Amino acid sequence: MLESVPTDPAAPEGAGQRPQRAQAAPPAVAPELDPSWRAGRKLTEARQQLGLSIAEVADRIRVRREFLEALEEMNVKVLPGKAYALAFLRSYARVLGLDEKAIVEQFQDESALTREDATKPLRDPKSKPHPERPWMVAAVVLVLAGGFVGWRALQHEEARPTARAEQPATVTPQPAQAASASGTADAPARVVEIRALTAAWLEARGSDGTVFLSRILNAGDVYRPDPSPGWTLHARDGGAFEVFINGQSAGLLGIAGSPVLGRKIDDIQPTVQAQNAAPRS
Repeated sequence: MLESVPTDPAAPEGAGQRPQRAQAAPPAVAPELDPSWRAGRKLTEARQQLGLSIAEVADRIRVRREFLEALEEMNVKVLPGKAYALAFLRSYARVLGLDEKAIVEQFQDESALTREDATKPLRDPKSKPHPERPWMVAAVVLVLAGGFVGWRALQHEEARPTARAEQPATVTPQPAQAASASGTADAPARVVEIRALTAAWLEARGSDGTVFLSRILNAGDVYRPDPSPGWTLHARDGGAFEVFINGQSAGLLGIAGSPVLGRKIDDIQPTVQAQNAAPRS
């Protein structure tokens, strides 16, 4: 599915490889903080002085609420890998009007977030540490599909003698029979493609949290995840990837310059289909 050799997800990305990031506008008045406070308390106090809730900030910077709470509580066990966690911290500091470099350095010193885990995939805290075996999922799908086709063929073979005995001429299905046949027909396969517009990091997880992909895709690379319900996509930059459903564009994976966490694959629809489904005023 993936043709190019991926690079290290923690490697620095060149400025020429990324589009211009959309910067969150800092507040007009900087919050007043005590220098002696810990980094997590500074985040909490700054947010409260600005009158913002955790949910409002999470929606603004597209970061899950539990990760923002973990930053304020300095609970590194809930946070993902170092590179991803620090990206959240910078976005959080920026929207609060704090010095990004200073708060990042203080947070690392006080929480011991210094481990280099570039080779480790980003996992949900509740995910099972299964090895990456996407071929097993494909094998199960093929076995189920083969069994279904065989079962349908057997039904047709058993129905033919009865139909011939009762109807010497060509039998035209009644409306109820036709509706039943159309309802049990095989649904068209759903093909999902994630195409990298620039070199950027992408992760795909199964319904139980197992990580099947966690790496940097180069521009032009295409990844085809399993479209089964419950699969999710995660990216450091939502504007670096375009999604296609059965060859039709479904738009960008997320907002350019903002991370994407847990976008469900089965909820993504082609742009034309989404527009037709939208209610008309």
